[in-house]
Amino acid sequence: MKKANNRKFLSFLFFSLFVWFFSDSVFAGEITIVGEVNDTHQIVAGGQIYEVANTAKGDDLVFNYIAVKVQVTGTVQEKEDQKIITVTSFKAVPE
Repeated sequence: MKKANNRKFLSFLFFSLFVWFFSDSVFAGEITIVGEVNDTHQIVAGGQIYEVANTAKGDDLVFNYIAVKVQVTGTVQEKEDQKIITVTSFKAVPE
């Protein structure tokens, strides 16, 4: 009986740690930023640098809109002090 309780406790603990560890990406909501695409394929918005995730929309943005002010909507994840945006939509905005 004691082994069964220990197993249940360890399973619950492992599951809780798993959810906590991945909670940033699981519960990330969409945001909208306005910034400029730089020549190193990043978006600079409000003094913050966003790496752009490797997707079709992200590639279109960083390769075809260099030095253009854009409004970008997507989800942001933080990894090793970097913000990475997965672009869901974007549009050029007037300066």
